[in-house]
Amino acid sequence: MTIRTGVTIRLLGPVTLVKNALPIPIPGQRQKRFLCCLALRPGQVISKELISEESWDGEPPLTVSGQLQTSAWMIRTALEKAGLSRDAVGSHDSGYELRVPAQAIDLFVFREMVRDVREAHAGGRYQDASERLDAALDLWKGPVFADVTSGRLRMRGEALEEERTAAVELRALIDVGLGRYSEAIARLSELVERDPLREDLYVSLMKAYYAEGRQADAIQVFHRAKRYLREHIGINPGARMTRMMQAILRQEEQFLRVGSSV
Repeated sequence: MTIRTGVTIRLLGPVTLVKNALPIPIPGQRQKRFLCCLALRPGQVISKELISEESWDGEPPLTVSGQLQTSAWMIRTALEKAGLSRDAVGSHDSGYELRVPAQAIDLFVFREMVRDVREAHAGGRYQDASERLDAALDLWKGPVFADVTSGRLRMRGEALEEERTAAVELRALIDVGLGRYSEAIARLSELVERDPLREDLYVSLMKAYYAEGRQADAIQVFHRAKRYLREHIGINPGARMTRMMQAILRQEEQFLRVGSSV
């Protein structure tokens, strides 16, 4: 996704700058970590202490101040090659600031697109939602910060991966709305395998099976979830999953329609 300047800062995958679909090299790990720290919070002054903590996992070198200055200079040079002013990285007594619009950073573009998709889905505009979500998911080129060595930044990236998982789940619900039940079941089954403690995923999978006319499979999902939850965390399914099971057994169509809640 590009903006008016033709520049994109990509965080959703290997950290790169792009101008007119061409990559602009970011020289060295230290500079990539520095850019990540700023790009997560565009328009905000990020303290030198926080950048140091995130870049060196809480163990910054004695020369950290000079290294941050060097990183800022090198990132300004890279951004200038990408067509931006050197002032895109601002210096303050307390830290540094990335002065680019959020729409220049793929993470924030993704979030905005997903908000639009949720509105379209809630309004029953499933085809529109499908096309928009495909475009949003195409922004992901791999795990967040895929080529960044900082453990703390990688942990931040793992947390951001939850947003991708939520978008894939939404993709499955849209598929149900379009009558693409097999695709929805495949996506939701994969998500359940990855995160078998999330009851909302089981609820969506049950609804997808029911929508395809596979009531027995929907019921089996409930019992499989019940066994797993009892064995691993000692609880029974919550109210929402239980209501979904009851709605399936009673064939209460008002609760089983796409977009309805139980």
